[in-house]
Amino acid sequence: MTSSASAPTPRRQFLKQGASVSAAAMLGGMPLFASGQQQVKLAFMYPVGVSGDINRLVSAMIAGFNAAHGNIQVEAIYAGSYDNTEQKVMTALGVGDPPASWLPINSMLTTFLGMDALEDVTALAKADDIFQDFLPGFLGTCMSDNKLYGLPFQCSTPVLYYNKAAFEKAGAKPPTNWTELEAAAKALTVRQGDTVSQWGLTIGGGWHDWIFESFVRQNGLVFWNKEKVMFDAPESLNALEFWVRMAQAKYMPAASTWESSANDFMAGRTAMLYHSTGSMTNILKSSSFPVGVVPMPKGKQLGSTMGGGPILIAKKQPDAHKRAAWTFARWMTNTANQAQWCVDTGYLAARKSSWETPVLKAHVAKVPESRAAFVTAEVAGAFLQVPGYHKVRSFLQSAIDRSLSGEIKPDAALKDATAKANLEIQRLSRRRT
Repeated sequence: MTSSASAPTPRRQFLKQGASVSAAAMLGGMPLFASGQQQVKLAFMYPVGVSGDINRLVSAMIAGFNAAHGNIQVEAIYAGSYDNTEQKVMTALGVGDPPASWLPINSMLTTFLGMDALEDVTALAKADDIFQDFLPGFLGTCMSDNKLYGLPFQCSTPVLYYNKAAFEKAGAKPPTNWTELEAAAKALTVRQGDTVSQWGLTIGGGWHDWIFESFVRQNGLVFWNKEKVMFDAPESLNALEFWVRMAQAKYMPAASTWESSANDFMAGRTAMLYHSTGSMTNILKSSSFPVGVVPMPKGKQLGSTMGGGPILIAKKQPDAHKRAAWTFARWMTNTANQAQWCVDTGYLAARKSSWETPVLKAHVAKVPESRAAFVTAEVAGAFLQVPGYHKVRSFLQSAIDRSLSGEIKPDAALKDATAKANLEIQRLSRRRT
């Protein structure tokens, strides 16, 4: 799912800053291991969910951690997409041999809690600066019933990327609401007869259900809770009908993939793109035209959905491994590393202190687009945290896809998805009681 990009220049500075945080400091000055204890080896499984050379960046970070910690060695296991990573972790849990830590989409929290797979790190976090320094919306993606089960690492929201040259040529302005979005999509669509040479808008496929949830939040509704989903609520139907209207008018393609949509934008085949902040650095560097980035245009209100995921720690492993895994998670998310991660990728730094570092301040001054997501990040919530997330999500994705293709009306599609999703949630809930 990656595409090539040039290597970031401040890598040595990144590793030097990260290495300055000792294990003892992370745990309030208490020694992590007894004297003479053998080296602890950990497996960390992670995905890549955006465009750019993320895999190499993560590998470099882990190499830096290992160089700074003689008593802990982390093996980086790149597992593919989020879905692939989560399935591999679930399989490993099923045979009792999970990785020490892993990075899923934040929606999987409920599923892993249902498997009794996660270590509660609330006490460790309270003894540290976690609750004081992490932005609450980001920290909330790995919390349940006031207990913390991970540390946010790669945090994102959808943003709207736009081709400044195309906008200037069309005499258009970046949209701030849905009405302006539809008007801009119409003005920026270029046709030769029945052939579209430039779409006005593309909504990144593959994760379009994540973006769709943000649209529904902009209509004032969170369409899920722990017990059920409400995909067919009026607020949701209105959002899907808005998408379908633009697709039928051929202002936007009815289907795309996550990677191809970013590539289409960078190649000039679409004038606007909804995609993750995590793709920002690659999109800004790789596009042959000037790129603008704005917060998601609002509906009735601002609203957004947190993407990306936390670093979680397995519950069923020796205590020494748990402590080592916490040291690793804490290092990956410390102030300096989160700041540099934001610069290198476009993912949002989860710590308040990271935004006050010289490296991130300089980056924001140079690339003001990097703060665009904060307008909606401040009102964002977690992404579809329900039992049976993968299956429930597939029902919603199918409803969106079938509606956009014209196969079925949006109201019937969402009603069907809601019924199927709630049956699955009820089935899993009964099993766990």
